[in-house]
Amino acid sequence: MKKLLLLFIYKILLSVSAFADSTVIEVIPLYNRPASEIQPLLNPLLENDDRVIADGSNLLVRTSPIRLAQIKAFINKLDTHLNDLIITVIQSRQATAEELNAQIRAQIYPSGGSVDGHYYQTQDRSDHDNRQTVRTLEGKPAYIKVGNTVPVQNYQSYVTGNGYAGVSSSTEFVEASTGFAVTPRLTGQQVILDITPWSENFETRNRIQGQQVQTTLTANLGEWVGIGGIEQSMQGGSNQPLARSWQTHDNRMHVLIKVEKVNE
Repeated sequence: MKKLLLLFIYKILLSVSAFADSTVIEVIPLYNRPASEIQPLLNPLLENDDRVIADGSNLLVRTSPIRLAQIKAFINKLDTHLNDLIITVIQSRQATAEELNAQIRAQIYPSGGSVDGHYYQTQDRSDHDNRQTVRTLEGKPAYIKVGNTVPVQNYQSYVTGNGYAGVSSSTEFVEASTGFAVTPRLTGQQVILDITPWSENFETRNRIQGQQVQTTLTANLGEWVGIGGIEQSMQGGSNQPLARSWQTHDNRMHVLIKVEKVNE
């Protein structure tokens, strides 16, 4: 079926090119990158009648012979091996990207003048800080999840038809987890990230507080960048006879990320 579709597209391009004597059509195979990633990067090289179609690991190109040579040379530069990356995510109430980057600069350029490579902070500031690291290939989604399942006892008060108060209870198993899903793509010395971090923690009385955010951002390789402050809603309450009252307040959680190339 895929071969038939490819042949159909090729025939369409061929029929259109019949009106232009200086038009050529070529199928260019890719060996490292998906065609859908390379295709939009070729648009600045195209003229009005030029076409580039992504098909899996191939690019179907209709253009002039001169531009075809330029396009193929550019494709060779883009179709590089996927980089091996280390991604680190911190979820913290206190740490900031500015502070962590200052620590990196202090470690790389100490007062004595020697160079000491990359800096990795390993000490948590509080029980609410969470650091996770994963190694992945460029363009491939990476996932980390650390779960903790505990039994939670639920109580509910009620009043019988005779006016007597009673309490019923039930037990359920609830999972609280932390982690992130991220897809990195390099552009020179910068990285574009599609990232979804999450954090759920058990609080007093077996309640769970949680956060989640989805975003796309650009950062420099080897530097920390903040995804933003996330409002984290927490609930508390007290029971009274035949009534229940609740109050809420918010905490701000910083989500920070750093991407580095793995040294070959």
